[in-house]
Amino acid sequence: MKYTRYIVVLMLMMTAVPAGAEIPTVLTDTIKDGDGVIDIFKDVTGTELQEHLQAGTLQVGVDLNEAASGNESSTSAGVAIKEMELVINTTNGDISFTEFYTNTTAMIQEAGATEAQEYHTLFGSAGGSDITGSTSNFDISNFDDVITFDNIQIDGEITGAQLRVTFLDTARTGENETFFDYSAGFEEFAILSSADASAIEAANIGLADAPQNLSYNVDAPSGTPEPSWFLLAVMPLIFLWRKYNGGKTRT
Repeated sequence: MKYTRYIVVLMLMMTAVPAGAEIPTVLTDTIKDGDGVIDIFKDVTGTELQEHLQAGTLQVGVDLNEAASGNESSTSAGVAIKEMELVINTTNGDISFTEFYTNTTAMIQEAGATEAQEYHTLFGSAGGSDITGSTSNFDISNFDDVITFDNIQIDGEITGAQLRVTFLDTARTGENETFFDYSAGFEEFAILSSADASAIEAANIGLADAPQNLSYNVDAPSGTPEPSWFLLAVMPLIFLWRKYNGGKTRT
């Protein structure tokens, strides 16, 4: 019994993964004309953001407002992201994060380019979705897709933060270029809780009604469980527990 208690306590300690405070909120600034800067500090304080980023991840929801033109429709529309940068201002200087991901990518030719390249893409639809059970103080059914920044490490106290966004100006030469073009609608953004980000990603809004000739790749949602270090660590404990119990003499 004593050894069993030790194993249970150890397993509970290993499952206690640090998590930052969550500050889900709709951001005031929007992106118009294909590029712009979102001032996160209009809606979040430095202390709130510092606590939220302790988990090392920022998940941003996007509400697409694309025109239903060309091969886009009211139930399926998209844009491609050329560049996105998270800039954190701290007491020790500015830190820039440019590596991000979405659940979909596509080969798209940029305007003025001679060949297609792979870009992260966003899918959505006009109006709201059927997502329910939001953990936030706003309706997440208005948001279509998620952008994730990982491996965020901050040195110093946060004094400011911005999202710099540039959507891709496509060549409009093929199915992908026509679908993922930017039609100058304003795109709204929000900081999401991890639960709400997973719900939006799992909904795959706009994918089911995408044009049949559209070519894109779908990755596993960032919230999808993967083989964990925890399982690898617990397996020896399970073996020892079974060995210990198997060696008992039954009377």
